Amino acid sequence: MGKELIAAIKAKLAAMKKVEASGFTDQTRAAEYFREKEFILEEIVKTLEAVTDGQEAETEALKATVKSLRDELKVKAAYPKELTRRELCYSIGKGIAAAWAGNHKTLADLSFSPNFKADNWTNPKDVAWGEKGWTVNKAALGEPMGNMATNDQYLINPIYETEIMQDAAKKSVMMGLVRHRPMMGPSIFLPTRNRGGVQLHWLTAYGQAITGSKPQGAQRVELKAYTLAGFIPWFDEFEEDVFVDLGAIFIEEFTEAYGQEFDRQCLLADDDPFTGVMEVDGTVKVQIAGADINALTWKDFRDAVYKVPAEERKDCAWFLHETVLNHIANIEDDDGRPIWRRPTEAMPGKLDLYPYHEVSIMPQLTDIGANQAFAVFMNPKRIQHGSRRGIEIKKFDGTTESMEYGELFLRFRKRDGFLVTRPQGNMVILKTKAASGGGGGGGGNP
Repeated sequence: MGKELIAAIKAKLAAMKKVEASGFTDQTRAAEYFREKEFILEEIVKTLEAVTDGQEAETEALKATVKSLRDELKVKAAYPKELTRRELCYSIGKGIAAAWAGNHKTLADLSFSPNFKADNWTNPKDVAWGEKGWTVNKAALGEPMGNMATNDQYLINPIYETEIMQDAAKKSVMMGLVRHRPMMGPSIFLPTRNRGGVQLHWLTAYGQAITGSKPQGAQRVELKAYTLAGFIPWFDEFEEDVFVDLGAIFIEEFTEAYGQEFDRQCLLADDDPFTGVMEVDGTVKVQIAGADINALTWKDFRDAVYKVPAEERKDCAWFLHETVLNHIANIEDDDGRPIWRRPTEAMPGKLDLYPYHEVSIMPQLTDIGANQAFAVFMNPKRIQHGSRRGIEIKKFDGTTESMEYGELFLRFRKRDGFLVTRPQGNMVILKTKAASGGGGGGGGNP
C-alpha cells in the first residue's frame, strides 16, 4: 500500500508543473491558482505522514521535493509568468489543431484533457499523461483511461478557459452584473427569503404566550445547469504558422456568440431553456400612456421606479435598447429644448437619477408594438448564474452540410444555469398599453 501511495504522490508532483508553465494574463487568477497548488501540497504532506511501511528514505526524499516545490511556488506566485495575447492565441490554436488530429502528447503538454463523461464531465485534475497514455489518478495506479482512439472531445486548459471567459464578459452586458455561483453538479438548491422573513413580537406581560413567532423559513429554489453547444465552420489545414490565427478565430467566435446568449438567457428567454426577467412571473407591470411607444414620457420612468421599495431601489438600474434611450434624449419641452440634455452636452450616466445599461438584444424602438414590454428596472444581482467549469472542443462532421458539401465544424460546449430570484415587488417591467378595441400585439407579458 505504501509503494502505491508513493507512486501516486510522485504522479501528482509531476503534474503540478503541468499548468503554470502556460503562463497567466491576470495577476488575480495567478494568485488563485497558486493558492490551490499550496493546498494540494498540504494534502500530499498529510498523505506522506501515513506512509510507514519501510518507505522512510523515499518518504523523506518526497518531503524534500515538496519543500522545494513550495519554495518554487512562492517565487512563481510573486512573479508569475506573463502570458501575452499572442502566446494565448498560439497555444489555443495549437491545442485545437492537436484535438483535430488526435495528437494526445501535444494536448497533454498544453494541459488539455480528454472528456469522456456525458453528465459529469471529466475533471482535468483527475487525469494525467504518462508512458501508458492518459491515466485516471483516482483509479488503480497506472490504469489507462480507455480507448482514446475513438475519443475526439477535449477540455481546454483551465487557465485558457479563464482568459476566454474574461473576453466573453466584454461582449456581454449582464455577465459582469449578475451573481455567479460555481456548480459542481447538474443542480444546486438556493435559499430565498421574502422581505421581512424574520417576525418580531413584543411581550408586554410576564409569562405571556409567544404566538405566531415562528420566522418564515427560506424557500429552496433549484438552479439547474444545462449544456450549451455551438458550431463554428472550420477547416482541416493546420500548420504552425496559423496557430495564432486559429486561436484568435476561436476566441472571437466563442466570446461573441456566448456573450449574446448569456444576455438573452438573463433577459429575454422564455423557457428556452431558462426564463429571463422579461418573461418571468411575478414582476410588476407598468403601462405607459399609450399603445404607441412614442407616447413614452419621463413620467413613465418615474412612476415605475417607485413601485420598488427604497431599500431595493438603491441597487437597481434600467435595462433597455439604445434606440429607446435615444427617444428619451430627444423629448423636448414646450420651447423645443431637450429635457434630458442639450445638443452640446455628453450623454448623462443616469436615467432620472438611476443608472442604465444599453442592451442590444432588448426591443428596438421601431419594433415595439402595442402591449409589449421593452424595459426593465431591477437589481441584476437577483439573477443567479450557475457556472460549471470546463469548455469542451470537438471535431464535428455529423451535419447535413458535412454530408452534402464536406463542410466541417468545430463544436464547443459549456454548461450554465440561470435563475431569476425574488421578482415579486423587486422588478418592474415597462410596457406599452394594449391596442384599443381589445387587440394586442407584440408578445409582451400580459
